[in-house]
Amino acid sequence: MATDPTTNAQRQVGVLAVIGMAARVASQSMTLALLLLAGRFLSVELFGIFVLSSILMNFAVMQMYSGIYHYVLREPGFEESRGTALSLQLLYGVAFSLIILLVSGLVYIANWGDLLAVLIAATSAMPMLAVIGSWQEANVLRNGDVKFYYAALVSSEILGFLIGIWMLVTGFEIWSLIASRYCTAIIVAALLTLKSGLPGKLAWDRGSIRQIIDYSLALYGNSFLAFVSAYGAAIVLGGFLNAKAVGLYRMGSRTAGAAYDVFAQTFRVLTWQAVGRMAREKRLSPNLWIRMVALNFSIMAFALGSLSILAEELTLVLLGPEWLGMVPVLQIICFVKVLASVDQIGAAQLAAVGETRFLLRARMIQVGILMCSLLVTVQFGMVAVAWGLFPPTLVYLYLMLRKLIRYTEIDAATVIRTIAPGILISACGLVTVFLLSILFQNKSAFVSIPAIAAIGLGVYIGVAFIPLRNWTITSLQTVSTAILPRRPESAAEA
Repeated sequence: MATDPTTNAQRQVGVLAVIGMAARVASQSMTLALLLLAGRFLSVELFGIFVLSSILMNFAVMQMYSGIYHYVLREPGFEESRGTALSLQLLYGVAFSLIILLVSGLVYIANWGDLLAVLIAATSAMPMLAVIGSWQEANVLRNGDVKFYYAALVSSEILGFLIGIWMLVTGFEIWSLIASRYCTAIIVAALLTLKSGLPGKLAWDRGSIRQIIDYSLALYGNSFLAFVSAYGAAIVLGGFLNAKAVGLYRMGSRTAGAAYDVFAQTFRVLTWQAVGRMAREKRLSPNLWIRMVALNFSIMAFALGSLSILAEELTLVLLGPEWLGMVPVLQIICFVKVLASVDQIGAAQLAAVGETRFLLRARMIQVGILMCSLLVTVQFGMVAVAWGLFPPTLVYLYLMLRKLIRYTEIDAATVIRTIAPGILISACGLVTVFLLSILFQNKSAFVSIPAIAAIGLGVYIGVAFIPLRNWTITSLQTVSTAILPRRPESAAEA
């Protein structure tokens, strides 16, 4: 009996989506659980010191997963420039490690805090681990081994999580968070290396260097500016206020970010893999980005909107009254993240067609507005700083959507008609969550929060697959076509 290719495609995409989502849910749940547990063991001020000490480390790791990482995923003739790309990646990692040590020394000399200086120095090896992890991840994904990638990710996160918990319970305090990061990075790099093999021989070809830099430079710049967008508020708060304000702000921001990453990281991996493959196969559809944005926005709006509605109850249960000051920040940033989620899809589409310089210019405009906004709002406290994230996010979103609409020659009305049903689905779910939160406000949080979340999710799924079934199925089919590789002609004919 012949098997329907469309059914097989949908089944394969469904399996990948379920695996990806499950892996990300597990990963981000452990990250968030460790963060919340740290909030129980660490003071707000000590947590703020950890945030400041890890800023450079996080920036270095983010850079390792940009530029050359995407070059490996996208470039059809990658094997010819493999050695040169690896050499450049290693040099980039070494440079970051040296910069982190230099900053640590400057902090110590300036007497800005001995603990802060020591913690910064302790993170200096992370860029080199990220070099190995990002290189091997890109190669594994390029080969289509998505299931193994997620298995490696979850395994490393579990072990890092367990190490972090054990060290917190046994009194290692802030060092527990550093050790957890190292454990996760070492294990994922080792597992991916087992699958992909040794990185290969180093090379230094001038022609390849120019090609790699031309493609990667704008992406590195875009990644840098994205980092400033994410961490600029914490940096400004640290400079103008104090570590306690940084701790509260970052806990609220990180909680929203962990919820966001459950879905966003899955979309990131599948989007860049799919768009990179379609660009190589010269079958990049102009309608793809609209459907992906519509699905992504609908899911993000419901998930993060629900978190915003239930933020106070969750904070009291998970962290205690000491951390209630973060609730307004968490609520605001949830909706900032919903808007920002469009970026990862738009950036992938534009990068695939060579518009990396535009992305850099748009991000520069966003960061310029952001810094002006932060410098104005920081005088009024961390809640005002959170509100100040909206103007730069909206401007960047406008520039990106306008560019995509012009490039793909799709009018704005079509975009609105495609996205509107997804917004309606999420709105129905959020209204349900809001009304139930009022109805259950005097009930135990351990009972009310799971009940509200389950009923709200049921309404969301019900609306998506009953009155709006056609829109949902069409969107899923469009995305499935992008994620799966094109079948060989012989298979198609058979």
